[in-house]
Amino acid sequence: MLKPFFVWHNKVLKSISPEDVMCLETEGNYTKIVLSDKTYYHVRSSLASALKKLPPEMFIKTHRSYAVSIYFIDDIAKDHLTVGGIPIPLARQYYRTVIEQLNVIK
Repeated sequence: MLKPFFVWHNKVLKSISPEDVMCLETEGNYTKIVLSDKTYYHVRSSLASALKKLPPEMFIKTHRSYAVSIYFIDDIAKDHLTVGGIPIPLARQYYRTVIEQLNVIK
């Protein structure tokens, strides 16, 4: 089990396990952390800062505004990937990095 991280929610620090995080999405100055049960939390942090707090071998940046957990990827196309039924954009400059981080049998 990985070390949990904490986010402020209703003036209380909420514990979140990295294994429960499906994806991260930036919205202005905030990052939306989406969990496997489809709940989410907004934190005032950049995507880069949020990713520094999470295990790098578990999360892949797919777009300047998105990062996903490798454990929730359903399928990958050239321009997007699906995470828990949600389509996530996959920028051309990140495609090769995403494929290299995954365990692909050819």
